[in-house]
Amino acid sequence: MRTWRIGLYGLGTVGRGLVEILREMEQLLPSRAGARFEIVSIVDRSPERKGNWTLGKRISDDPDLILKDPDIDIAVELIGGVDAARSFVTEALKSGKHVVTANKALLAAHAAEIFPLAKNYGRHIMFEAAVAGALPVIKSLRRGLVANEIQGLYGILNGTCNFIITRMQQDRMSYADALRLAQQKGFAEADPAFDVGGHDAAQKLALLSSLAFDGLVQLDWIRTRGIVGLDRIDLQMAEHYGYSIRLLAVARRLKEGLLFRVHPALLHADHTLASVCNEQNAVFFDASNSGPLLITGSGAGSRPTAAAVVSDLVAIGNADRPECWPAAPLAAPRANQAEYEFYLRFQAVDRPGVLAHISRILADCGVSISSMHQPSGHEPVNVVLLTHRAPEDSIRLAAEQIAVHEFILADPVILPIETRL
Repeated sequence: MRTWRIGLYGLGTVGRGLVEILREMEQLLPSRAGARFEIVSIVDRSPERKGNWTLGKRISDDPDLILKDPDIDIAVELIGGVDAARSFVTEALKSGKHVVTANKALLAAHAAEIFPLAKNYGRHIMFEAAVAGALPVIKSLRRGLVANEIQGLYGILNGTCNFIITRMQQDRMSYADALRLAQQKGFAEADPAFDVGGHDAAQKLALLSSLAFDGLVQLDWIRTRGIVGLDRIDLQMAEHYGYSIRLLAVARRLKEGLLFRVHPALLHADHTLASVCNEQNAVFFDASNSGPLLITGSGAGSRPTAAAVVSDLVAIGNADRPECWPAAPLAAPRANQAEYEFYLRFQAVDRPGVLAHISRILADCGVSISSMHQPSGHEPVNVVLLTHRAPEDSIRLAAEQIAVHEFILADPVILPIETRL
């Protein structure tokens, strides 16, 4: 039975999880995979502080410990970031090693370089752990759904945002309090901007979309908006109308082309994605032959992410040839905007004529109102509207024209309603 020798770059949270899983499954994994997997060398920025985890393995802060060892078969990159990881991954491929990475930022930025390099050197590049932790979404796209054309995918891809929204919805917490709780529980970074701004989800969507549509998707194609500015009243009003709010990563085929979005959106409360709560992730595929498919589970954490790394190691051990990843940008046209029904909330003074003025501006921009509601309360008042289907640009133009008036006291909240789900 073959033993695959592994060089691990990064002994942080996920790296330690990988060490633990391989140790615990030392007897069981060979019977399942038909091969053994042994970490022989570890590279870490602070090797002197990681002695308890090395168990006699070679450890250094010099990547050449792995890169220049011809006996290492697989290089596992778990350091995060882009520049150092890019150098390590490209040099590992050039030195004849297969690569497993959990680095979504690296692949979102440099897939056009890394995938062709792996192909040219006949090496595997595997990255199941880069998207949605333990969820087997990459393998589902490349294997389970290989006989399908993907019509659309909808993902809850950021556990930080989903935890915050869940606590706002279920516990009526403010955004600030829910974020603070997420940080206390380790679900949010001290600086959460990358997560709550939607950028983490956008990187993951770029990778998933590239596989779903067989061509590289660039990050700047994805119109991205996070959950900053979301208020408890928005969750309550969504519930009033029979909806839930989730930060959705959306990629779908329209007759005008392919649409890519990350945005907080309303979806029917009885949809399966609405039941995905707290730090859980989920991906919903609309597949031409297999039909709708939902995958949900733990999207982050030491053990879930490390388990995805192990699944990639086993896939390399069992593969006859490297997988074919997209290497060229998508040639298909992209849709620059979409039509949705929208949820709008304006914070306004309590004055006669305000509702009429808002309605008139919306009508002038070609936007028709389907429902209007003003929750009771002291000034400032919240004016909540649902619209009929309208172009996104028309909605934003109307909101901009409304927002400049002195009776509007805060930036409008604009959330699409995902009625196609």
